[in-house]
Amino acid sequence: MKSLLRQWQARREARVLARRAIPDPLWHLTLARLPFLAMRSEDDLAELRRLASLFLDQKEFTGAGGLAVDDAMAVCIAAQACLPVLRFGLAPYAGFVGIVVHPDEVMARREVIDDDGIVHAYDEVLSGEAMAGGPVMLSWTDVAEAGESADWGYNVVIHEFAHVL
Repeated sequence: MKSLLRQWQARREARVLARRAIPDPLWHLTLARLPFLAMRSEDDLAELRRLASLFLDQKEFTGAGGLAVDDAMAVCIAAQACLPVLRFGLAPYAGFVGIVVHPDEVMARREVIDDDGIVHAYDEVLSGEAMAGGPVMLSWTDVAEAGESADWGYNVVIHEFAHVL
């Protein structure tokens, strides 16, 4: 029975990879934008590309605030999101579908109740947020700057997808 399931899964994955294969020019553009990915081994890059293709098939990208998410943006996000699961696959990301991309940071209204029962309301500036069960929210400005911000240890996509894990 396990053998039949594995065969079915392999055929399904092959169909998805054929349908959602990331074109070479788009993959090379992504690696040029994200040098921290490009420095990985050829085997790692091949697996990252495979996972990113499967990820793109499973997730729905929505632009907010007038932003239109194009293929280059989606692949840029997918490649970074798949890095934390490079060695064990996409199963940890099965619990959500939506990725909402805002043009820039967003303001979120927060309320907390302290130990004395007093409600404190404040505004929080967010470049990303992973909500239980989804969606994951990202600021495109922060995503687009990932190649540069990696030098100082900041990556909103990897950070938010680590929360999903």
